[in-house]
Amino acid sequence: MARGWKTGGIALAVLCLAAPVQAAELDWLAGHWCGQSGKTFSEETWMAPRGGLLVGMHRDTRDGKAAGFEFMRIAHQDGRWVLSAQPGGGAATAFAADLVEDGRVVFANPAHDFPRRVIYSRADADTLKARIDDGRDDGRDDGQAMEWTWRRDCVAPPS
Repeated sequence: MARGWKTGGIALAVLCLAAPVQAAELDWLAGHWCGQSGKTFSEETWMAPRGGLLVGMHRDTRDGKAAGFEFMRIAHQDGRWVLSAQPGGGAATAFAADLVEDGRVVFANPAHDFPRRVIYSRADADTLKARIDDGRDDGRDDGQAMEWTWRRDCVAPPS
């Protein structure tokens, strides 16, 4: 009986240690990120992972007026991270993580029209890059894509 308890105790300890590591995989995404492209000022905010969940929101403004928004969440489901995106507050589209590494995560949904892939990466401590694309993996970069580069806690232009 003592032997079974020891084995169970070790397994429980390993599970307890593994749970925080999973949340820490995406802690680099947390923060308020923003930047300007042309006349459009974009902001994206991600709450730190807690309980296997990150919650995010995105807002675009142009000439002092709202130009678009999106609600997002990344949840740890069935052993992997899943991004659910709701542009304009519409129906959620799920993208499962294909790759999670330090400072980079790639989500994909090959059945979705566009985008099929969502990529977040940290260029450095104060720079977050985001890319949505058509999911091409043929080494060429001439497919449909959009990219953003944001800085941490930048200041919005006067409206």
